[in-house]
Amino acid sequence: MPFSTIGIMSPGVMGSGIGRFLAKNGYRVVTALDGRSEFTRRRAAENGFEDLGDLESVVAGSDLVLSILDPAKAVPLARDAAAAMKRTNRRPVFADCNATSPQTACEMQGVIEGAGAVFIDVGIVGARPTEKSFPVFATSGAEADLLAELDGKAVKIMKIGPEVGQGSAVKICNGAYNKGAFALYTVVMLAAEHYGCTGFLRERLPHSQAGTVPLLDEALNRLPALSGRYVGEMEQVAETFDSIGLPGGFHAASAALFRMLDATSLGSEQREQVDPNRNSLDVLKMLVAEIEAKG
Repeated sequence: MPFSTIGIMSPGVMGSGIGRFLAKNGYRVVTALDGRSEFTRRRAAENGFEDLGDLESVVAGSDLVLSILDPAKAVPLARDAAAAMKRTNRRPVFADCNATSPQTACEMQGVIEGAGAVFIDVGIVGARPTEKSFPVFATSGAEADLLAELDGKAVKIMKIGPEVGQGSAVKICNGAYNKGAFALYTVVMLAAEHYGCTGFLRERLPHSQAGTVPLLDEALNRLPALSGRYVGEMEQVAETFDSIGLPGGFHAASAALFRMLDATSLGSEQREQVDPNRNSLDVLKMLVAEIEAKG
């Protein structure tokens, strides 16, 4: 089933990057921007998106819909898309590409297939696409092979298996490790800054964690700007682990930390607006001051 028009909901950092490369490869890329900010509208236009206004128009005009958004909004979007399919009598392939638990993926499968459309489970691993590197689409589901035509055009396709939930599990486990490490490092350094021992830890930790600490420290500058999106992902990780008898408390706490960071002044920054010259020590001082001021 070749695709000609691909709907992406929505053109955030990842979605806009994928849309840009799909458009460069000849696809018509559409989205729905009613009620969205001028910043989002500008980003979509700059990356080759066509604005159709609302979700119903996207569903009616697309051969494939990629759901790439805040995981907390994944199920509501799937429900709205299914309702739009029934109203328009159009049933594009629907691929959920969000950081949701396998259980949530199966819930969305029921919603989309209940509307008569194909559902594909996708876990995105990696950063937004660049000229040198594409993220991986870890796909699963009975019809996962339908996405094979996108391989090498904006993403790398890697089929995980035939069951919905397997693609999501890849994203959940990868995110649990990477973002869990960000959370652990950040909360440790915030505590150290509160007690005035940041300098000692920043000197000593690289001796025992030489391969990871520099990367975590570098990421700290942009972490508050990303934290709002990470909250839902960590909640999905906790849900996944709890459901299979593993402790989910660490990632529930990670969600709480990211929620706290998102509520700071740095959390209100757009990723593209983060000052690349701001160092992590300055970030720690700013965060601790705001957190302590809130009591």
